Amino acid sequence: MATIKILIEWYAKQLEHGRKASSTCCLIKAEDKKIITDPGCNREKLLKALKKEGLDTADIDYVFLSHQHPDHILLAGIFENAKYITFDANLIYDKDLMLTFDKNILGPDIEIIETPGHVLEHLSLLVNTPEGKIAIAGDVIRRVEGEEQIVDISHPDHSQAKGMDMDTLIESRKKLLSIADYIIPGHGKIFKVDK
Repeated sequence: MATIKILIEWYAKQLEHGRKASSTCCLIKAEDKKIITDPGCNREKLLKALKKEGLDTADIDYVFLSHQHPDHILLAGIFENAKYITFDANLIYDKDLMLTFDKNILGPDIEIIETPGHVLEHLSLLVNTPEGKIAIAGDVIRRVEGEEQIVDISHPDHSQAKGMDMDTLIESRKKLLSIADYIIPGHGKIFKVDK
């Protein structure tokens, strides 16, 4: 079974003329693969977290990108040996080679799931772990700073992202909540799904 370690828990701080923010970043170990999810945009924090795990950027085999927003993908290019699984027409990039991928390319314990709504091209992961099935949900389920973390499928998406569709997002939320035991939001703390 796969294991998941949260390397960087999301953070967001409102500033006078903007925000200081980055998404949750996870390390998944599955079989002989090391996978980074949504590496975010704080290089110093990411390198420090990798070092704490005894890893370097060259040790990462795959980088999974849930969607195109910079607070999730800005540091994707620092992993020199990785293949990149992207929302971009569901392609895997291996340097300049672009290939389609199977939903289980990362191994039998990890499934790539299409979860549109926050943006049209959004992917999530469902990972079989000793603790149960954990969904790494990107921005399908998220909260903003100062907001109580609640599970409400109709909770508004405050991002106003281009291509955001609330009805589709609700369906993606329902899907993840029906199949996962735990959810790691792109912005928020891991939580157990009440079934």
